Amino acid sequence: MPDDEHAAIPADEHAAIPADGRQPRRGRSRLTRPFGIGSSGDHVRDLQRRLSALADSEPCPLTGVFDETTRRALESFQNDRAMDVDGIVGTDTWQALVEAGVRLGDRPLYLTSPQLRGDDVADLQQMLSTLGFGSGRIDGILGNRTALSLVEFQVNAGLSGDGVCGPRTITALARLLRPLPRGRAVAHIQERRRMGVRADVGDSVAGALADVASDGRSNGDPDAPAAGRRIAVGEPGGLGIVVAALRRCLLRAGADVLPLCHPSWSAQAAQANEFGADVYVACELRPAPPSVSYFKGRHFTSELGRRLADKTAECLEPVVGPVERCGRSFPMLRESQMPAVLVRLDDAAAAAEHARSIADAAGAAVVDLLTGVDLTSPSDSRAEL
Repeated sequence: MPDDEHAAIPADEHAAIPADGRQPRRGRSRLTRPFGIGSSGDHVRDLQRRLSALADSEPCPLTGVFDETTRRALESFQNDRAMDVDGIVGTDTWQALVEAGVRLGDRPLYLTSPQLRGDDVADLQQMLSTLGFGSGRIDGILGNRTALSLVEFQVNAGLSGDGVCGPRTITALARLLRPLPRGRAVAHIQERRRMGVRADVGDSVAGALADVASDGRSNGDPDAPAAGRRIAVGEPGGLGIVVAALRRCLLRAGADVLPLCHPSWSAQAAQANEFGADVYVACELRPAPPSVSYFKGRHFTSELGRRLADKTAECLEPVVGPVERCGRSFPMLRESQMPAVLVRLDDAAAAAEHARSIADAAGAAVVDLLTGVDLTSPSDSRAEL
């Protein structure tokens, strides 16, 4: 193994964190409690330092006081990262700030547990994908598929296939990318290959679900519209009646359904991945206009997720009124390995009253997606490519 690829691997994770805080620890960073306007102290100064260090950010004075200038800079960052824009530093925002502060070459990248996360990982995935070494979603998480693609690239480039991205690997990536015309990464192309085998099935989906409900077919019927599909449905609390109704709807459509109720979205995403779900639909209460979100990262937008979000919103609007469609980088969308959407509703009482109608609408959207995409290609897996 080449020495310069491994010399920077720390003996313990704390040794990898420079004093300026630019390099994150492995896994999620810890935040004692959320903070926002009016806060003061070293933690605010650290926030201001991180915001000022970003290439596309305006300087944020290191006053140690969370003022309006800091709030505007933070909200700009949250918007750029497809997060909820609330001007408050919570766990997800802090994690995103930590990840944004590390650049390709700042540290060696390799498969470890917890998995490495950061903008450097996303940049590596983007480079590999552009060269045709598909590493799955470009999500900034260095998992098994990214590690395998890295080794494959190294072997093809005449490097030691050790799975460590260090100076030599980065130099080889940059050299091979330089003469290439700008184009779509293979991650986008591979995902789109799963779309549209039957592109115009939407008009018949609601009728198919209605037929299932009326004649009592169960998930044992091979002719049911979602027969053989695996679907995860989840909520962290407050919308259990809606998710239960959605589960019954999808069971009637022939699907194998896994209900998820863990309060952690990351835990739910991990359970959906382990289940091998084809689709993951989650719901939550939030005091904001109804919306449906799909995964959108720095280098990658889930086309299948966006298609599912558009159809879900379209089906929901007759029930709940206008529904916003938006790309977001929420943990459950980023960490799930299949098309996923998050449905946000603002009225628990109304959701309970119309649970059946909401479930039927979401179920119709899911079946529309599953009927219109090819999940059987031997070159693809259940996970989005």
